[in-house]
Amino acid sequence: MGYSRKKFIVKPAYQLKLALNLFIYIIAYSIILGFIIFYPLYNELNSPALGVDEQARLSAMVLYLHKRVWIGLLLVAVLAAVHAIFSSHRVVGPMYRFEQAVDALIRGDYSTRIRIRKKDEFKEMEGRLNELAGVLELKRTRDSQFYADMKTRLETISAMLEAEGARYPEDVKRLMHSIIAELSSQRL
Repeated sequence: MGYSRKKFIVKPAYQLKLALNLFIYIIAYSIILGFIIFYPLYNELNSPALGVDEQARLSAMVLYLHKRVWIGLLLVAVLAAVHAIFSSHRVVGPMYRFEQAVDALIRGDYSTRIRIRKKDEFKEMEGRLNELAGVLELKRTRDSQFYADMKTRLETISAMLEAEGARYPEDVKRLMHSIIAELSSQRL
């Protein structure tokens, strides 16, 4: 069973800004396109060489184009903005999950694992972050075990010193040297 995201607008600040930018660019491009289409027609319409019938035909064509072009271009701009939200969903959704996973790792929750949808971008990062969480979890387990072992050994030394005094200095020295050696061999 596949994982599905319940919201399309995961990071509103980014996704809506992207949609608005695309909408504005399409409108700007549309104005340029409108100028390219209509300016030559207006120049021709104002030409003194045109007869009244030609001016009427040209005027009708310009009005017809105005009715169709601007509505079409506005519709394209709106559709492009909606497309930006839907297409950014495959990028923003995984990044949102990655941020959550990194926050959990920072808090020390190394058991956290992420899952993103099969068709989302950055699928390889899912494995890398999960691998990182596993490595950190393993290191914490080893560190905990090491800490518990050192604590037990130090408690043994303390008990030996309290119970026997200095009667077994060689045993105490041997245990202390083994602890020091182990601590030295641990990577920080």
